[in-house]
Amino acid sequence: MTKEIVIRKIDIGYGYLKYLDNGGIVKKEKAVVALLGESLNAGETKGIDVISVDGLEYIVGDNVYKLGRKPITANENVRRAENIAYKVLAMYALAKTSQKSSETVSMVTGLPFQNMDEAELLKTVFEKTHELKLNGKDMNITVKDVFVVSQGLGSFYSLVRQRGNVIFRKKILLVDLGFRTVNYLPLNNGDIDADTVKTNRDLGIQAAYKRITDAVNLEFKSNFKYYEVDDLLDKGVPQQDKNSGIVYEPIIDRPYVKDALRMYARDVWTDILDKYDDRYRESLEEVVFSGGTAERVRDFLEEEKQHFCSIVEDSQDVQVLGYEEIAQQLELEESK
Repeated sequence: MTKEIVIRKIDIGYGYLKYLDNGGIVKKEKAVVALLGESLNAGETKGIDVISVDGLEYIVGDNVYKLGRKPITANENVRRAENIAYKVLAMYALAKTSQKSSETVSMVTGLPFQNMDEAELLKTVFEKTHELKLNGKDMNITVKDVFVVSQGLGSFYSLVRQRGNVIFRKKILLVDLGFRTVNYLPLNNGDIDADTVKTNRDLGIQAAYKRITDAVNLEFKSNFKYYEVDDLLDKGVPQQDKNSGIVYEPIIDRPYVKDALRMYARDVWTDILDKYDDRYRESLEEVVFSGGTAERVRDFLEEEKQHFCSIVEDSQDVQVLGYEEIAQQLELEESK
């Protein structure tokens, strides 16, 4: 790898696609795509990114729902890279960060530890020249190398950046709380304890969001979907006011919201107790939570805690920010 080849950093989660732009800023899109189709006129797609992959036009993220297209998601537990949604999300990130109509790049991305045997599959899918179009602009992006790391390592390297090398002298349990899954990555002096890596494929916050959605729709006589809950919690429920137009009714303090998030935090701690016995937990210096879900339920994780714990700063972005740390190490090694 030559120094001229930029390494792109891309995290394709179940809930969000995250990537670093050329200024080092984390960009996010909901991890959903849809075929654009032919029923829209030019005015309906104004200001909306349209990416062409393998000759077909797709839209990404919130625009899928705004335009009422049929969502395609890569929700498989294994071999996600074979799903067209996974490929389109990665190509979108590469296209949005491309600075030339034709360029060669490498990329760092991650897989859950238990899926690391699929690293060669990612290389097969991505290490080639991709003929794309972004908003009508032709692009040829050649991916020279795909560096696949365990997703938890992204969080770990962000933790090192935040706390310093002292973290290499600790035994910790890194818990990545995602939209669909929870992954447990035990680390001892910076090394992954492979025998005790575990996952729960059904303990993401999605179920809690569905409960919140049902309660919101009952209260407001609305028809929101679970994938809109983040916006509802952050902004409130949009309501039409005769005097001032659209106003937002906060729901973050509604009992049904607090109950759903508290129950989720309790379930996470229960799962930790089920997966790691008393003796193992007593050997841990700290349980460290990461992922965007961790920030969402921060107060409830603390309220329900069964062990000394903390939450990584910028928890939603730590994976992709950690990939930046890993990319810098790769570039340093290649320059020697």
